[in-house]
This record gives sequence, structure tokens and C-alpha cells, in this order.
Amino acid sequence: MELRQEQKLKQTLSQNMLQSTEILQMGQLELKEYLEDLALENPVVDMDEMRSEKSSDDKGESNEDFIRRLEELQSVDAQNRQYYQDEQDEASRFEPAERPGMDLRDALMEQILFMKISKEEFRILEYMILNLDDNGYLTEDLPLLCKELKISEEDGERMLKVLWKLEPKGTGARNLRECLLIQLEGGSEVDELARRIIEDYLEELGRNRMEIIARKLKCSMDQVLTASDRIRMLNPRPGSGFGSGKYQKYLVPDVLVVKAEGRFQIIINDETYPQLSINPYYLTLMKGEDSGEAAGYIKNKVKQAEWVCHCVEQRNRTLYLLVQEILKAQIAFFEGGRGKLTALTQRSVAEKLGMNESTISRAVREKYLQCQWGLFPLQFFFSRGSIQTCPAAEAKNSPSEKAGGAGAEAVKEQIRILVAGEDKKKPYSDRILAEKLGEAGFSISRRTVAKYREAIGIADASGRKVFERKNTL
Repeated sequence: MELRQEQKLKQTLSQNMLQSTEILQMGQLELKEYLEDLALENPVVDMDEMRSEKSSDDKGESNEDFIRRLEELQSVDAQNRQYYQDEQDEASRFEPAERPGMDLRDALMEQILFMKISKEEFRILEYMILNLDDNGYLTEDLPLLCKELKISEEDGERMLKVLWKLEPKGTGARNLRECLLIQLEGGSEVDELARRIIEDYLEELGRNRMEIIARKLKCSMDQVLTASDRIRMLNPRPGSGFGSGKYQKYLVPDVLVVKAEGRFQIIINDETYPQLSINPYYLTLMKGEDSGEAAGYIKNKVKQAEWVCHCVEQRNRTLYLLVQEILKAQIAFFEGGRGKLTALTQRSVAEKLGMNESTISRAVREKYLQCQWGLFPLQFFFSRGSIQTCPAAEAKNSPSEKAGGAGAEAVKEQIRILVAGEDKKKPYSDRILAEKLGEAGFSISRRTVAKYREAIGIADASGRKVFERKNTL
């Protein structure tokens, strides 16, 4: 009997620890879903979504204060908006003007419903649409698809061309080249040249080898540049502006770091998920004299809810302590921006907090920090490796910088800064970038520069070169 009770206790403790670990790992939206599900499943739980709770900085921050601070962050986030603006502009250019949350496949099915086609043709198109990926590409080989549909390849090709006529243009393509060609409908001189470049020199275009294209096609540089501009107007991912029909992930900060009255404050964002409380009625029942099955059930449900509330509080406390250490170590970043990151490891933070490294790893997972420089994953503040500072530069560095070295993220940011300030007509080679990094205090080889440059999505020198136009076409 005692052995059975001991085993049951161990099992309960094990389940509680697992639940605590899971909650620690959760990001904002995942935690919100988890608590909402718990409120639906556990009858003793009351859920209050409209809340005005104190934040974890123990300053008694109201909901109105929290919103005000968010607005302050948004108003000073110009650097971050500028940093990501090109990607956002590129993505928004292809978003559908109406019903942006609509699934691509639903949008295509709506179009074929009004087409004058036979039931068999409808069946074929429907099957093709269901085999599109989220970017709008046909992922299955056409011969195999025709075999599954029990139709000839000629009929398959014919119906595929019908699919190509639907909006957005480029849908149903089997590769990038085909996707771009489908969208080139005009018969102008520019479109014809663009078509030739896509058909024969797409790789050279992707690597910005404009001189080679001009020489091969025996045309002027201005003509190639104009055709290149036309190609850039095409959408390489025609389905990307639509929802996937799956859970859409939005980034919500788990913690905010704001500067007020000359000092930084840490605010845990506990406004996204609901506050849970135990219904007083069930607490009264639990304290009653009834010791039957119903009372036991209520007692278990109350314990479950109390433990979850404890886990959420512990999650937020751990997150607060973690960000406190990040703030201490990366104060130069919070003061000066992206180029000021220093080396920091999860192990060193774990040692300072007296926690296991695995606990810190779980606390970092899927968490985002909002500050005046933008929204960053917590992993951003930790080094994946370190770069040694060169001896000549150590004299220029502060003691803290000499002790900690520079993180890989700091080197990548310095590469971004150098590339942003280069002459685009004569961009820096990897060798020159390595030299300039050396002058800034980073001893790094040309090969490592190339590796970091590629990791942050920056092309090589020839790929970044901007060609000067002499005349218009």
C-alpha cells in the first residue's frame, strides 16, 4: 500500500516537473492557447482576459502604462524599421488587395467554379490545386500526377496551362524560370529581352553578372538593366501573399526593455494571455465536509489550476532574471544599438543565476524582447561562437571588451554596416572587408568573412555592384 502511494507521488511530481518545463518553454501565443484550453477543460478555473495586473518589475505598471510604453517603443523604432524595410516592402508588394487572409487554394477554387469547363476538367484542376505548395508551385511531377489522375500527359499539360491563367499569375509553375515566364505576357521589346534572360541567363542574373549577359546577348548594358528591372517586378512566390490555412505565427514580445528617467526597466508582458483564478464556489465546496468522489475531483482540479498558475509565475520570474543578466552584459547594445553586442553564453548566465544551463535554454526558446532598437529573439543576445580580437586593437578596446571578446553577431553587424556604407559601384571584396574588420578590432580571415556574409544574406562584391545607366531604352 505504502509502495503504491510512493509510486503515485513520484508520478505526480514527475508530471508536475514536465508541466513546469513545458510552460517555461512557451512563447506568448503558445502560452495564451494553453491557458485558454485549460480554462475550457477545468471547470474550477475562471478566465479574465481583460486585466490590469502588475508587471514583474514590481513597479505596479497598469495596462494603460503598458500600452503607453509600447507606443513609446514603436515611436523610436525607426532604426529597426529601416533595417527591415526592404524585405517588408518586397513582401507587401505581392499581398492581395482584398481578403489577404484567404487561403491560396480556396482563392483558386473560387475562380474555377465560374469557368466553363467539364466535370472531368474541374476534377483535374482541383487535384492540381491541392498539390500546390504555399508559394503556389506545383510540387508533384506532372507525369506522376497524370498517372494518379488516369489521364494522358497531353491532357495534363493542357489543364496545367489553364491553371496558369488563374490569379495570381505564376501559380502552378514547376520551377522559378517557368513561374517568371508565365507572368511575362507583354510583347514589348523589354519583355522579349526579359524572356531571353530568364530562359538562358537566369543564374547569371541572380549573381548580378550583367556584363556577361550584355555580351552574350549582344545588347547594351542599359537594355539589360531595363529588362532586369522588368524581371524584378515579377513575383517569384505568387502564393506567398495568401494564408496557408495553417496556424499563422505572429511575433509578440515576451519582455520589454525600456528606458525611463535615465535607467532601463524590464517589463514582463503578461497582458497577452488571460489571468486565471479559482472560482470561489469550488473553493467553498472543497473546504466542505463532503469527502466523496465529487469532492476529490474538485480538489484535484483546484490543485491542477494552482500548479499551472505557479508555473506561469515561475516562468515569468525566470524570464525576468534572465533578461536582467542580458541587460547587464549587453548594456552597450541597449545604449548604442546593433553594432555593440559582446560575447555572452547561456552557460555563463546559468552560472550567475545558479540555474542549470538547460533551464536557461528553455527560457530563451521562442521568446522575444522588444527594445528601442526593435524586436529580437532572446537567442540574438547569445554568441554561437567567439571571434578573437587582434592584439593591435585590444589597446583601443575597453577592459570589458577585452575580457569578453566579440560575439559572432557583432561581427555580422559590422559587416552589415560596412556594406551599407560602401560605394555600390565599387563594392568591397571579402578581402577588403576582412581588412576593415581588422581595423575595427576583429581579427578575422577572408574565408570567415565570406561565411558570415553569406549567413546574413549579403551577396559577394559582384552581386552587390550597381551598374550606371548611360541612356534610357
